[in-house]
Amino acid sequence: MEDAPRAYLSLRYVILATLTLLVGQYLLGLWTNAYAPSSFTSSTSYPSLDWHYNVGYALFFLALAAVVLAALTRELRLVAPALTLLASVVLAGVFGMMFVASAPNNPLDAFGMGVMFLVAFGSAVSIAFSLRRRSTGTSRPSTDGASTGPTA
Repeated sequence: MEDAPRAYLSLRYVILATLTLLVGQYLLGLWTNAYAPSSFTSSTSYPSLDWHYNVGYALFFLALAAVVLAALTRELRLVAPALTLLASVVLAGVFGMMFVASAPNNPLDAFGMGVMFLVAFGSAVSIAFSLRRRSTGTSRPSTDGASTGPTA
């Protein structure tokens, strides 16, 4: 498959961007919870909440791209965590919408966002390590003592 090598490289960049934005999303969520009133809704305007929304949308599109690129590789060890990444980003967004839609804010929705963040982060790290394993490979000695070189 000719597209697979490009898909691996593109997936690396997508996962790097995803991990960076996930950390940013986490920090924006902390900032919003620390400096917003104890109960707020989406009708109130907080710059950190607006950025939190925007980063969430970007994470959705990055997770969608990760699924497509992982599918092009046809490797289950990449496709499964990419699907989990997409599902957890979507569920975190749903919990977030439910959180800001209710006043007072439901702490179970905040908990749901946190758990889905952890699942998304773990999925992205899993993909990153799977890609790293593929790129570095390992040398195995063959039965006649000659090295077989890197393995994919």
